[in-house]
Parts: sequence; C-alpha cells; structure tokens
Amino acid sequence: MLCVISDGPLNYACCVKYTHNPLPFGVIKGFMEQKSTEVCRIDAIIFLTKNNKKVCASTKDQWVRAALARLRSKIEKLTEQGNQRLSTAGLKRTIHTTTKSP
Repeated sequence: MLCVISDGPLNYACCVKYTHNPLPFGVIKGFMEQKSTEVCRIDAIIFLTKNNKKVCASTKDQWVRAALARLRSKIEKLTEQGNQRLSTAGLKRTIHTTTKSP
C-alpha cells in the first residue's frame, strides 16, 4: 500500500501517514497540497498517479522535493506554451497537472 487516507470532517479524504518509498517520476501526473491548518491533521503532498491512485508524501523527504521541482518546472513550461498558443485570443488558462490538454 502506498498511502493511507481516512475520512475527516465533511467526508474529506485526508492523508494520515506518509509513504517514504520514492515514486518513479514517470508515474506522477500531478499533485495536491494538504495543509494541517485546514481540515486534515498533517501537512502532506498528495501525488496523483497515472493509475489514478493518490500517494501521500512528506515535503521533508528529498525525493518529494525533487519531484515537486520537476513537476513545477513542467507545469510552467506547459503554461508558457498554452499562453503563447492562446495569446492571440486573449485567453488564459490554469494547468493543474502535467498532462497536456488536446
């Protein structure tokens, strides 16, 4: 099992512990941040995999920081490409994952 998720208030799925086993970067398609100051008890990065699994991880782990840096770089590049394509129409878009849109 890669992570444990439990139901918190309002049926919100929260990470309750972390995996320390690094994920191969190629299986990660995006991420979300979980804040302990909100609904859940711990801070976590929730990686979304190509198999639609959620993997809870800690930013204290070096592999997590490295994966986040690569994802953010990839998202920035996709955003720039998207903004260049859409600039003539005066549109902006937000990309939340590293998956290219059609």
